Amino acid sequence: MHEFRELAKNVYAFVQPALIWYSAAGVIVGERDVIVVDSLTNETMTESLLEHIRNVTDKPVRFLINTHSHPDHVYTNHLFPSATVICSEECREKTREFQLNQALHDETFARLFPDVNFAGGRYTVQDMTFNGAMSIYRYNREIQAIELGPGHSESDVVVYLPEDGIVFCGDLFMNGLAPMPGEGFASAAIANIRKLEDLSADIYVGGHGAPGSKSDIEEQRTLLESLTTRSRQCYDRGMSYDEAIETFENDKLPVEFARPAVLSIYSELEGQLPASRTPADTSHMLVMSQLARRAEMLYRKSNP
Repeated sequence: MHEFRELAKNVYAFVQPALIWYSAAGVIVGERDVIVVDSLTNETMTESLLEHIRNVTDKPVRFLINTHSHPDHVYTNHLFPSATVICSEECREKTREFQLNQALHDETFARLFPDVNFAGGRYTVQDMTFNGAMSIYRYNREIQAIELGPGHSESDVVVYLPEDGIVFCGDLFMNGLAPMPGEGFASAAIANIRKLEDLSADIYVGGHGAPGSKSDIEEQRTLLESLTTRSRQCYDRGMSYDEAIETFENDKLPVEFARPAVLSIYSELEGQLPASRTPADTSHMLVMSQLARRAEMLYRKSNP
């Protein structure tokens, strides 16, 4: 169900299916140590990642970079005990907030995602923060951690290897899933995706799904722009959020995939979460649970 893919010499991606909670990770092997991009949802996934790392090197993992605070990207930070964990200042603050509410998160995940294995996972705050950008050098290779600001998350961070033309994008790019603006709303997510395009990399490793190309990044932006245009047209015609979402129900894109974006767009336009007759639309996690079920159904249908 996963693949450890070599992208360049000493650069790898741990790739899982394009499903909610099944995130990707990056691995960069240096002269003395290993840098990992993002931890995973549970201990089983992380043990698989660590086994793949051990198969290519006996060097220790010294740095772990979190692209953002969402649990499937930070939930096994503690399983890298020798690593200094790095993230943006905003990410650490959000992770700390989540950690203080761990019991509530545990209950919510168990209730809304009963089929997902969260065993061995928990929030652990990071050791080091940065603002803007920072670089680490290994084998004369520059590894840039670049903070793009709010978009999908509280502050999207991408990890860019300019000499190799590789970007680890976090969930700003999810190959096989629709774009999901969050804390920064759709307009900010679009701006951040454009910043990814400006890097003109050869390989873009999404936070979920298989690595893609610049054209895949452009496709995600175009889709989010289309969802934004249509949602704004509905809003300008005086349509409620519920009326707007109904216009997406017969699209090729499953409405569950469109819903996070349309909800974000309406929230931005109204300056608050829009009124809705659907209880799920008052909770980000309920929206994600619907999306997760639909993505799982489509995956099983295409992978019998």
